[in-house]
Amino acid sequence: MVSGSCTDEVAFNVSAAKLWKGAVVEPHILYPKLLPDFFSKAERIGEGVGAITVFYFAPAANLPPGSLNKNKIEVLDEATFTFKNSAVEGGLLGVLVSSLTYESVFVPTGADSCVAKIKFEYETIGDKDLGEEELKATRDGSIGVLKAVEGYLLANPDVYA
Repeated sequence: MVSGSCTDEVAFNVSAAKLWKGAVVEPHILYPKLLPDFFSKAERIGEGVGAITVFYFAPAANLPPGSLNKNKIEVLDEATFTFKNSAVEGGLLGVLVSSLTYESVFVPTGADSCVAKIKFEYETIGDKDLGEEELKATRDGSIGVLKAVEGYLLANPDVYA
């Protein structure tokens, strides 16, 4: 087993509160709407810490039919815009990694801007680290979804106002 992590900081032109609402509170509503070629549907089971969010991937995502990703919410702190979840099924879990967590903190930088500090931590199956291809896909996917939320919020300024 190899433990690893990767981090990114990405600037956004929307407030931390709006990005939080769209990307953390309502991803099961927005993601399939904004990225239908990637997410066929999504659902949230339960509320708050301990809730499970399930994302079902669309055929265009080029994943095996019926692919999904289930994540359990571990931290949900709106006061600090801190979110953390852990994979419980699907994605790289059980294929390349035995555990995978995602954490994001949205740091306000202005009235209508913020920086997302994103961190992935993982443990691999076996003694081989994740390759650049897997890490890049995970990082690019996460940032791409946040950028899609940002684009939607910029185009619809009254949403979450």
